[in-house]
Amino acid sequence: MIIRSITAPNPGPFTLDGTRTYMLGETAVIDPGPAIDSHVEAIRAAMPRLRTILITHRHADHAPAAVPLKSATGARIIAPPGVFGAVDQRVDGGELIDVDGQSIEVIPTPGHTYEHVCYFSSDGDLFTGDTVLGAGTTTIFPPDGNMRDYVESLRRLRALNPRRIFPAHGPVREDAVALLDEYIAHRLEREQQVLNALRSGRKTIADLRALIYPDLSRELRAAAEFQVKAHLEKLAAERRVKRSDEQYELVTSITDQAG
Repeated sequence: MIIRSITAPNPGPFTLDGTRTYMLGETAVIDPGPAIDSHVEAIRAAMPRLRTILITHRHADHAPAAVPLKSATGARIIAPPGVFGAVDQRVDGGELIDVDGQSIEVIPTPGHTYEHVCYFSSDGDLFTGDTVLGAGTTTIFPPDGNMRDYVESLRRLRALNPRRIFPAHGPVREDAVALLDEYIAHRLEREQQVLNALRSGRKTIADLRALIYPDLSRELRAAAEFQVKAHLEKLAAERRVKRSDEQYELVTSITDQAG
């Protein structure tokens, strides 16, 4: 299957150079992107036979263009629960979708958002939305984002042994398995840093962030604190950390365990 992409004109700190809309064969797109007129028109011009619109999750830089595309072409929208109402088929994992005679499997990948899914082709191509980016790492913002779910989703994708990764932001990655291994290792390393910071006596999210991200620019500190919080919530769910008011500490019986 021929795979092409169009990048939406929405660059930013979290979207990198913009949201990539992937065009599969002649009839399907994944993550149509924001409802920017020029972007919608570019997709229509490139996909005159559009019949299927696949969405990974509900965020405004991924899903809204599906509505004008459906209105203009009659294409069906396939999306997980939580994405806006104009959806023809809801999916949450395990479904097989035919695109130009090729099978596309829906893979459940909660973590970045609770409803996030990825799409995996029979050729071994993995479309990861925001679960894996082509550069940098994904942000997890509780309570919608869940670090424990996210790490399990990464492991689920790794078990697929994909050939290539097509992320919604950043370049296509030919080193799919190595990238997934890197993502998993990064999260476990960051978790260990949180545990070490707690052992050193840091108790608040702000204090933990200051130790773990010492050179971070002011405008990125809030996002970093959300990442620390996401790790703390994972550790609390695993009964490795406990919270009292706005302070955290290790559960005494496991203070000597590594992360």
